[in-house]
Amino acid sequence: MNYVTVIYLGNLVLYAMYFFGRMGSEVDVSGLDYTVSGILSLFLIFAGYLNAKKGMIYRTVLWMFFVNVFLFVCSGLFDQFGSDFNILSTGNSDSFLFTLALLVYNGYLFPLTIIFDGSGLALKVPVVLSCILPSLGYLIGKKLPQNKQNSTNI
Repeated sequence: MNYVTVIYLGNLVLYAMYFFGRMGSEVDVSGLDYTVSGILSLFLIFAGYLNAKKGMIYRTVLWMFFVNVFLFVCSGLFDQFGSDFNILSTGNSDSFLFTLALLVYNGYLFPLTIIFDGSGLALKVPVVLSCILPSLGYLIGKKLPQNKQNSTNI
């Protein structure tokens, strides 16, 4: 079982429940929003840690990163070659669906996307963090000594 994938999808559901239950507009970001985002980010670090402790290879923590890179690249390609790919278009922006999928897929980072709105970082930060957070947990899991209990036979 890949813990990073399960936690990533769990984060998607948990943050959606939080986001649709909160009061205020989408651009109002409170301290609670940052706290929830931080806790869900810690879940991803813990998932990377669990992957390392279960003896999984490093590549297992990068699957969500690969999905994010795919969505990011598709968003950029459809934006560059917009008129050729008008099947997925909504208005003038041909990359709308891929950009929306990238933002929804990384919903737990919503406060950061609000902060970086208008700059190019709103799409790049989730992609980078989808690599860094589970990798950090995996590194911690590999560096910490294995917890072996000495069993004595009587």
